[in-house]
Amino acid sequence: MAAAPPPSLQPQRQPPPPPPSVDLAIRDDIEFCHPGYAAPTNILLSLPRVDLGSAAEATVFGVHHRTALVACQIIAGNAFETGRLTTDREGRQQVGVPLDGILIGAKYYFIIDGVNQYPIVPSFQDWEFPHGRIPDFWPELPIPVNPTSRCAITNVSFAVKRAHLVPREEGLWYNRNGMTKYGSGLGDIDNAANILPLRRDLHKCFDDRWFAVVPETPEVATTARVTTHSAAQYLTHILSKDAAELWPEYHHTIVQSLHGGSRPYLFARFAWAVLLKVKPFVTAGWPRHVIRVHISNGQSEVEYRADHLNGPQLQDLYGGGESKAATPRKRKFDPGSRIVTFGIK
Repeated sequence: MAAAPPPSLQPQRQPPPPPPSVDLAIRDDIEFCHPGYAAPTNILLSLPRVDLGSAAEATVFGVHHRTALVACQIIAGNAFETGRLTTDREGRQQVGVPLDGILIGAKYYFIIDGVNQYPIVPSFQDWEFPHGRIPDFWPELPIPVNPTSRCAITNVSFAVKRAHLVPREEGLWYNRNGMTKYGSGLGDIDNAANILPLRRDLHKCFDDRWFAVVPETPEVATTARVTTHSAAQYLTHILSKDAAELWPEYHHTIVQSLHGGSRPYLFARFAWAVLLKVKPFVTAGWPRHVIRVHISNGQSEVEYRADHLNGPQLQDLYGGGESKAATPRKRKFDPGSRIVTFGIK
């Protein structure tokens, strides 16, 4: 009697191919420059070209105007009312792109009228949260009807971690800036409003500052010739070329599962991601006018002042390799530096 044939086996599956090659990694960044310093060491911020723009008979990429503008305003000490972008160093040529449009130029200048060498914030620890002054287009969030622990970006239920919007390692900043007032329950850094469920790989990318969550107003084509805009929604926004493989699928993805009280924490998270990008400008070896936090009386008194520091001082204070914390080194401040009271609102 012939032996029975062995049971058929499921065909083996090959691992999926790598994501298609995208050109995000080779596109030139858009530069946002400080008018008070000479080129080429005046680049305040660089952002990758992640948003599809428009040009005559060509496909071009750029960056959302309002997102870039708010990033620069944060860097300039929350200059929401006075800061604007221009295409020239003198501030005469206003950017003609609508705030919800796409900037496609190679270089822009961030201008504060009447102040040429305005101070900038060199690190997240030196940034003062703008209580009562978050820009209005960052919308309030509704209380979710059915709260979920699924990933807020992929909607999967497996391998999900609780991501902190204001990172746990920034607990000192959190308490110093009174962020407990926005939280649920006890309002500490672990409160539900400061938490976003994310799949583990996206959680790591989020903590590596590859992307942030920002409001944008999506365009909705109603007819072939008429385009309207819907209400602003919180979307993912890629901030780093390191995220080139994430960009095709996870840029401009609607973020779900946001807690009704998360708005101030989302804004702080955006600042946390953006302010690390200022480090090359701060540590380039040149004198800079910077806004620094000054603590006295055993942490009980906090003051934000503008200081003129030279290159070695800035390198000593902010030149450490801690890419994640982005906090100033704890070194004694040189009393010989010139200290100027300067407030930008």
